[in-house]
Amino acid sequence: MMKNNLDPPDDRWIRDGPNSYWLPRDTMTIAEKTASKKRYKKFKTKRIVRSIMDDIIDEAISCNSNQSLHTDSSISNSGYKDVKKRCEIINLINDGYSYEYIMNLPVTASRLGFIYETIVIVLLISKSLLQNYIEISDTKLTKNNLVFKITKSVKELFDKSLNDGNNQSDISIKTEIGWTPWSVKYKKGKGDSDLVPCKDYMETYSKRVNEPYSLGYIVKDKHLLNWNDDGRAEADVVETARKDGHLFDETDVKKAYVKFQKLLRGEQLSSITDIYKWMDSKYLNVNRIHLKLKFHQNLAMMLFKGNINDMMHCLSLRPRTGKTIIMLLFAKYLLSVGYKRVLIMTSIPATIRSFVDELNKYYEFENIEYREQKDFMDIDESFKGISFCSVQYLKIQSSKKKDKLLLYDCNIFDECHFHSSNKNTYDKIINIHEGKKIMRIFASGTSGKTEWFYNIPPRCVYKWDSQDDNMMKNMG
Repeated sequence: MMKNNLDPPDDRWIRDGPNSYWLPRDTMTIAEKTASKKRYKKFKTKRIVRSIMDDIIDEAISCNSNQSLHTDSSISNSGYKDVKKRCEIINLINDGYSYEYIMNLPVTASRLGFIYETIVIVLLISKSLLQNYIEISDTKLTKNNLVFKITKSVKELFDKSLNDGNNQSDISIKTEIGWTPWSVKYKKGKGDSDLVPCKDYMETYSKRVNEPYSLGYIVKDKHLLNWNDDGRAEADVVETARKDGHLFDETDVKKAYVKFQKLLRGEQLSSITDIYKWMDSKYLNVNRIHLKLKFHQNLAMMLFKGNINDMMHCLSLRPRTGKTIIMLLFAKYLLSVGYKRVLIMTSIPATIRSFVDELNKYYEFENIEYREQKDFMDIDESFKGISFCSVQYLKIQSSKKKDKLLLYDCNIFDECHFHSSNKNTYDKIINIHEGKKIMRIFASGTSGKTEWFYNIPPRCVYKWDSQDDNMMKNMG
């Protein structure tokens, strides 16, 4: 009988289905057993890592506020009053109503789409979905001399009827790419966006002002979309949104909603006017962006928090993997749990600028006080925050700086393989605190000598190298 391409390669295989076979282990060759073991180990590792990633993401988006949230089970829809204005959605968010509660209000499918659209616009403006932007506009698109009117206050967008629109762009946002019209749809099936006419308008605008543009699309489930259907105008515009990183769905919206709600409720604002003022000052015409951590940065934070009672740590990451961000996050966490002052020491003074730039870039760091090397001798016990200086600065006339150095609860050594793993640093900077407990954190891409010199416990060494990068890439 002729074998088809689904038949096994030899008669050792046992059929267990119409087109499936399995090979008993006792009939395997040594090479087959080795390959099988490697495949199982790889599968098990992927499953474990994905489980850890899910746990970290859940922790990152969870609301740790002491204020309780209203859920579907805690509030009955029987007391529901029809939502008529966009600002009422913001009030529901501020009052602690969950995303699920709002999206389960007893309204028509059309009204639910407008509610979803309002939530999305809130999250876009608050940089919870889109990391950064230059300007916002709700100008109606047209081919006739289109000029985007810049939004001066979020009140212009939300102090209006829920179904106010008649514009194929639900919101237009200018980024470094250019102006981007966004279409928001909440449909169970594929459906079509409004991006095809938006593209036509923007083609005309782009030629007239000689500027590029992009497109944005937010749906219920982006996995139902087919942007590889060559030749269809709809597929082309969806592919543009996907390629530029402007394609989101309800999963992204839910995560962003929780983060924004935590921030908003932390402000304890009591009126919609106060919320408008807060959003204007925090997001419109502000260059700060929200910090989005990579997996290894989240993992380092999780391990560090678990070892917080240890006083010696090492951050061992290959170059250009975001050590600066992690060091600042370590410092921020220590300040939040009772540490008063954290000193970050670098190999050269010029490196301090990169730390300061990151502090001024992200919302997560905006309330941290910091001092640079030029301010070191002026610091006293009234200061609470982060200081920066070079190790060499501390070694020069070290006896005169000892009293200032003793003010700090934690010392962080950046690029410690250059300057910190030697007797000179140990005598002048580290071994001066006598009985006082000081946390010390060493950071380096080549930390072997430091780990040995200070006998850092392996559980407190947080590693990430090129092999880890490759494994994450292979996981897809």
